[in-house]
Amino acid sequence: MLLEEFENVPAVIEPTDRSLLSCGEVCETIILSFNGEIVERVKQIDGVYEGGYLTNLNGKFPWYIYEVDGLKLAVAMATIGAPMVVGFLEELKARGFKNFIVLGSCGVLDQSIEADKIIIPSSALRDEGTSYHYAPTSDEIAYDETLLLTLENALNKTGIEHIRTKTWTTDAFYRETADKVKRRLAAGAKVVDMEASAIMAWAQYRQAKVYQFFYTADYVDHHNRTWDARHEERTADAMTFFTIALTIAKELER
Repeated sequence: MLLEEFENVPAVIEPTDRSLLSCGEVCETIILSFNGEIVERVKQIDGVYEGGYLTNLNGKFPWYIYEVDGLKLAVAMATIGAPMVVGFLEELKARGFKNFIVLGSCGVLDQSIEADKIIIPSSALRDEGTSYHYAPTSDEIAYDETLLLTLENALNKTGIEHIRTKTWTTDAFYRETADKVKRRLAAGAKVVDMEASAIMAWAQYRQAKVYQFFYTADYVDHHNRTWDARHEERTADAMTFFTIALTIAKELER
C-alpha cells in the first residue's frame, strides 16, 4: 500500500533548500495557535511586531515577536490540517526555531470530560495521511516521554489541572461516525483532533522539541448520534490558553 512506503532518506525537496528560506527574526521558542483570535489579540499588545513570514499560494503567514518578563518569543497561526501544519513546522524549524508550543481546541469523545479542560495528547491514533511519510506504518504514535514530562512539570508548577490521554487524529471531521467513535474509545482515545499524530511523527523524524496541548470544545455524542457544540459551556477567554502557553515557554527558558 502507498502508506506503507516510509523511507528514512532525504527527499527531493527539503525545507532547508536555500531557495525556500527567507529572512526574519528568529527566537528560541515559537507559540503556534490554531485559534486565530489568540494571534489577533497578541498582535494588539503594545510592542508586538512582525518578525518574519512564510508564504505559499494562499498568501503570507507572518509570525510576531512578543516580549514579556525578559523573554522574547514568536507567535504565529497554526494552519488547520495535518499536511499544512507539518509543512509550516518544517519551514519554521529550517529557519532556526528550536521549541514549538502548539495549542488548539479538540473534540471530546468521553462525555465526562467537560469543556475548557486542558488535555496533553501523549499518543495518537493515526487516522490521517501525513504521519506515514515521517514514520513507519503503525496504528498509533507517541510523543517523546521526556518532552511530555517537561510539559507536565510546567503545568504542575503553576497548578494548571490537565488530563493526559490518547487522541484520535482524523483528516475527515465530517466522517466521525458513531461506530468509529465507539472503536476509538475502545482503543483508549478520549478526544479527537486533526493534526497531533502527524506533528508527533514529524517531531520524531526531525528530532524537534514539540510541546502540544489542547483545550476541550465540542462533544461527539455517539450514544445519540448527535453533535454538541457546547457553546454555552465554553466560557473561558481564549487568552487563558495563551497564558498557559507562556507558562510553558518560561519553563523552557530555565
